[in-house]
Amino acid sequence: MDRSDQRRALLLIDFQDDFLADDGRMPVARDQVEPVLAATRAAIAQSQARGDLIIQIGNEFRPHDLVGNLMRRGAAVSGRPGTRWDPRFAAPGAVYVAKWKSDAFCNPALEKLLREHRIEDVIVAGLYARACVTATTKAALARGFQVHVLGDAVACRSGTSRDAALERLRRHGAQIVR
Repeated sequence: MDRSDQRRALLLIDFQDDFLADDGRMPVARDQVEPVLAATRAAIAQSQARGDLIIQIGNEFRPHDLVGNLMRRGAAVSGRPGTRWDPRFAAPGAVYVAKWKSDAFCNPALEKLLREHRIEDVIVAGLYARACVTATTKAALARGFQVHVLGDAVACRSGTSRDAALERLRRHGAQIVR
């Protein structure tokens, strides 16, 4: 991961109010928020120091996706306050890319951005290990990127759920970094 001849991108996935706020519509496990915040802030600082591309990826689910929005309890629906990026996870100079499915590559702008910057390594930090982190990681691997998932910078509904998702990603070829 430290090869200086490779271009890296840090993907920050779904650090939004509906998943982080105590009164969010679909919050991650409360005991995971502070450790994930610390690990993510360290990753942002390291990426900024190296000059890596940093991409903030946020859910903006479409209002007409009635079934999906019902299953997500109305979390992160485009135009609603819950889509707001949590300022504790801000990365000055980051590029923002919206998504409307678990897989961030549903928005072709993400792959275009990565290819334009000649990115080879993708570093992932984010929320819902079993959903959006998993879907985006698998999609990145399928597109030929090397993927490093920052296990300490990933949260889910429970520690057991997070750890199981990280193990599945490891088996799929992602490197889990702690």
